[in-house]
Amino acid sequence: MSLIFRKLARNNPRNIVTDAQILVLSCRKLSIVPSLYDGEQDPAPKFFSPNVQVLLKRLTRPDFNKVFRKRTNHGLNILRTPTYKFLTNEELEEEIAKANEKADRLLQMPPIVKIQKHIDDVLSSDPALVGYDTAKFIFTDITFGVANEHRFIVERDPDGVLRSCDHDVRKRLNQVYFPLHGRKLREPVMFADPEKFNSLLDREQYEFVLDRACVQYEPDEPSYQKVTSITYQHLDSHSKYELLRSTRHFGPLVFYLTWHKSMDNLMLELLQTGAVREAALLVALRQDMQGDVVNGELAQGLVQQILPTPIQLKKPERVTEEDIQLDTKCVECIEKYIVSNSAIKSQQELALQGFRENYQQLIELSRGLQKAHGNA
Repeated sequence: MSLIFRKLARNNPRNIVTDAQILVLSCRKLSIVPSLYDGEQDPAPKFFSPNVQVLLKRLTRPDFNKVFRKRTNHGLNILRTPTYKFLTNEELEEEIAKANEKADRLLQMPPIVKIQKHIDDVLSSDPALVGYDTAKFIFTDITFGVANEHRFIVERDPDGVLRSCDHDVRKRLNQVYFPLHGRKLREPVMFADPEKFNSLLDREQYEFVLDRACVQYEPDEPSYQKVTSITYQHLDSHSKYELLRSTRHFGPLVFYLTWHKSMDNLMLELLQTGAVREAALLVALRQDMQGDVVNGELAQGLVQQILPTPIQLKKPERVTEEDIQLDTKCVECIEKYIVSNSAIKSQQELALQGFRENYQQLIELSRGLQKAHGNA
C-alpha cells in the first residue's frame, strides 16, 4: 500500500487524498459477515423434507428458456446444429416428458447440510517411533469403487501417534488419487483473493461464483458455506433475485434467507412483481421451517390449491373467477404475515396496495371481456 501511495503522490500530490479514499471504500465492500450452518440445529432434515423440497422447486419458477439456454464454456464445443423432427402427438408427449426430466436434473439443488466436525480420532500410539523421522507419514487406501468420504486415510505423526486425517488432508489426497474434473488442489484465486471475489459479486456473476463453489468445495466445508453465504447476502441486498431464478441455486438461496429469517426483501420483490401466490408459498415455507407465523396454517392450506395451478412466468392478461378467489386468499394470508412477522411492514404494505389496485383493473377488464362475449 505504501508503494502505491508514493507513486500517487509522485504523479499528482493533489489527488492523493481522493485516491486513498477510493481504496478504503473498495475494502469496505467486503464487510459482509458470513452465516454458516454451524449451530446446534441441523438444517438437513428440514431441507430434505418433502414439503420443503416441493415449495423450493415451485419458488424456483422453472423457465425452460432459461434452463436450456446456451452457456459459454471455455474449451467446450456446445454449439450444435439443431435437429428438426416430425412427431405424432404420442411422440411429442414423450419428448416433453424427457425435457421435464432433463430440466429436473439441471435444477437439482446443491444439498444444505451442517458444517463438518473436526476429526480427532487417535487410533494408536507407538513410543518406539518417537524421533524416527521429522515428517508425517500418510497412508491412503486407493481401492477403486470406494466413496471418497468413506476411504481409509490415516497419518503417523513424528511422536508415534497414528490418527485419522482431518477433512482438508483427506480432500487433498482424494483429489491426488481420484481427481474431480474442475477441482483444484489449491484454492482458486477468485476465492482466495477478497478483492477478486468482491469484484465478481459487484459484476453480479452470482451463478458463476456458486457453480464454481460447488465444484471446488463439498457442501459441509466451511469455505463453501462462507462463499455461498456472502454471495446470498450480496444478492439479497441488491434484490437481484432474477439472476438466480430458474437455476439450481435459487432454492438454496430461499432456504438460506428463510432459515435466517431474512426473507422480507424477497417477499417485497414478489409483491412488487405481482407474484402473490409465490409470496403465499414463501409464508408457508417460513411456517414449515420456523413455525412462528401467526395463522400459518392458512398459508399451508393454500399450498395444495396453488401447486396444481400453472407457473406464472409473466403477468396474466386476464383472470377467471377461480383465480380471483385464490388470489384473494393469498392476499389475506400475506396481510397477516406482514402484520405479525414482517421487518419492513411499510414497504410491503405499499407494494401490496399497489398489487390490489392493478389486480382490480385486471378483474374489471376480464369481467368486461366475458360480458362482451356473452359469458357473464
